[in-house]
Amino acid sequence: MNRAIQFFLLFPSLLAGMAPKPELTRDFWNNPSFVRSFMGEYGFRSEIEPKISRSEQEVLRQVVAKAENQLLEAIAYLEAEIDSDNSAALDFALATMYYQASRLTSARKTYLQAIKKFPAFLRAHKNLGFVNLNLNDYENASLHLTKAISLGDADGVTYVALGFCQLSLERYLSAENAYRMGLLLLPESKDARNGLVNCFLFTERYPQALALLDEMLEKDAHDTFCHRARASVLQQMGQDKNAAVALETLKRMKKLKASDYMVLGDLYHNLSLFEKSFGIYEEALRQKEKLSLEQYIRVARILIGRGSYQEGFSYLDQIESIFGKGYSEEDEKKIRLLQAEVLRATGKDQSARKILEEIVRKHPLEGEALLILGQLAWKQKDYAEASLRFERAAKDSEHEVRALIEHARMMVSKNQYEKASSLLERAQSIDPQPRVAKYLKSINNLLASSRIRF
Repeated sequence: MNRAIQFFLLFPSLLAGMAPKPELTRDFWNNPSFVRSFMGEYGFRSEIEPKISRSEQEVLRQVVAKAENQLLEAIAYLEAEIDSDNSAALDFALATMYYQASRLTSARKTYLQAIKKFPAFLRAHKNLGFVNLNLNDYENASLHLTKAISLGDADGVTYVALGFCQLSLERYLSAENAYRMGLLLLPESKDARNGLVNCFLFTERYPQALALLDEMLEKDAHDTFCHRARASVLQQMGQDKNAAVALETLKRMKKLKASDYMVLGDLYHNLSLFEKSFGIYEEALRQKEKLSLEQYIRVARILIGRGSYQEGFSYLDQIESIFGKGYSEEDEKKIRLLQAEVLRATGKDQSARKILEEIVRKHPLEGEALLILGQLAWKQKDYAEASLRFERAAKDSEHEVRALIEHARMMVSKNQYEKASSLLERAQSIDPQPRVAKYLKSINNLLASSRIRF
């Protein structure tokens, strides 16, 4: 059931917020209206459901009597009674017991058998929709739920389930229509309201989402979904301060998830409350619920990027302390690169070089490490080593353009304009940039002037 459709934060400058998951609550599955809707009775309505013979009625009576206390025995008894000539009603009863026994694949197969025998079997279509929903097969779930509605089903839980399927399939208008019908039939359904909020979020109708969330919070001030969704909406509306207040409310309720801490830290970062953001980022690390290592590395990169080198280095140390050696070589490389960046920015070039050389020893084609080593060699006026490092860095497609530009800049510092021009032309052929074009033009002018003088 846990299909996550959410906005994911990559950089604070692109802060998109995090929409709550469009998932059905436990209340939906345990709600008496769902249980009645799904289980119903083993009686059948002749106009939309198959007829049963007297002998089949007797079989069903036996099954119902056994199913109350001996479900598996009832299943075995009915399995022995069913053949291709039986009424679809028996297949339906068996499929429903399979569902009760959590044998979902068998339930799906048997509901399909019932529908094959009686195509207009409303409850079989409806229940098959719920089974497919449990199996995360949203496409087929929506098809059978829609068919049940077309056959006359007017149950609120059917519309709510259909809305969830359509939302999971990113069919937002269809999902909204289904959720609205669900609300008409089940006015107190949180699942319908939550689903409608998500429809507004994914279609960027933030004022409507905010209005509905405020209405829901008036009824239940402790609804964590509403507070989390409200923070996301306010964030999207550019109200970072109010979004932070919404998440702080969740924090006071002790309902903040690790991912929420990250969002809250980003909000404080955007508000230039750097000390507060660092404290929140540290709290995120201390949560029992752990996010992917990449998300914590992202935070360290934010801290370093804003010049908070001490905090950035401290955060990297905490990451290593908490995760120990439980991360991949690739993740370790990212941590070491950030450590080298901090050391270099704080004037500790030799320590940075030592880390970078170790990275290159393990990852000979790591472009970023080679690029920084080239810059450090240039700073020491070791032009031969710097050129070698830049050339190797340029073999990494991700850093090729930067390496070519840095190499060209070094050539300019040595008055080697022709070489610099050639390097910049290569860079422009890969990724044309206006500022580089301007720089290249000025170098070519210098090159032309030097030739005229000769």
